[in-house]
Amino acid sequence: MKPKEEDPVNERPAKYVVVTDLERLMKEDSAVTLIDARTAEEFDEGHIPGAINVPITDLPEFARNLRDASDGPVVTMCGSTGRGEKAAAILESHALEYVLVLDGGLKAWRDAGLPVALSVERDWLRSPSGDARERWCV
Repeated sequence: MKPKEEDPVNERPAKYVVVTDLERLMKEDSAVTLIDARTAEEFDEGHIPGAINVPITDLPEFARNLRDASDGPVVTMCGSTGRGEKAAAILESHALEYVLVLDGGLKAWRDAGLPVALSVERDWLRSPSGDARERWCV
């Protein structure tokens, strides 16, 4: 894990994790929570396996629940780094203590040749209104 200089989002040093360290951390610590702060559409086009999609606009509400449920590190990420930093600032403002930002986001993960999952919607048991779908990650 490497610290960076000042974080312009929250005006205090941010804690960053590089891709290789995150991969190791995910293998060693099952309590890691990976938050992908991109939109649902971006998430569906590719994400780190095991990531939870919480768009940045929904994060304040989600943070309240996460604070009580998380007992390990929380890693925020986006496509590169910007929204990941903002997501970390939001989580820290809700008293989460062990928050890291994935340096370089999904781009860095892909550049390292690591696996990326895709979300697809498949018709499942359709209700009479035709709105039932099941979401799969492949």
